[in-house]
Amino acid sequence: MTKPPETFTVQDLPLVLFGQAKIELFRGHRGYYPELPDEVFTVKNLVPNVGRTYIAKRMAGGDAVASVMAYMALGSGTTAPALTDGSTPGLYGEIKRKATAVYSAITNNVVTMVATFGGAAETIQSIAITEAGGFNHASSGQGTAAFRVTWAGNTLADSDLLKITHESNIGSSTI
Repeated sequence: MTKPPETFTVQDLPLVLFGQAKIELFRGHRGYYPELPDEVFTVKNLVPNVGRTYIAKRMAGGDAVASVMAYMALGSGTTAPALTDGSTPGLYGEIKRKATAVYSAITNNVVTMVATFGGAAETIQSIAITEAGGFNHASSGQGTAAFRVTWAGNTLADSDLLKITHESNIGSSTI
């Protein structure tokens, strides 16, 4: 006797963690910033195991760390994102971390983080920036990683701005 195929409803599917980061580069060499960025692209993120554990503990009320994921970091690391990222806190080549200008989880299941970094203002000019991540601690090399993305890289001049808008959807693969 054969067993009939199982059917699944949406409630039976596993919890999906999906995210992306929109990278916008505004070149300031004109003496002003254009309304639209000079370069823009989107990369998929990875929520590492430590970030997944953080989410689970927060949901279960068992997280002793009360801090939210409200900091974004930039780095020069080129190692591809992996689930094991974050076992050593920080990015592989972390060069700057700051509080996000926007941190919200208002619509649907989407958590949004936005941070803008300036070349000379952040002393990160003339460095190839190739990675970004979200954390729950203000200091480099500290805290839990919420996400990590990598890309080919951007080098900022003194007057350039790099804006990163990161969105994570918890429960669906649509943003």
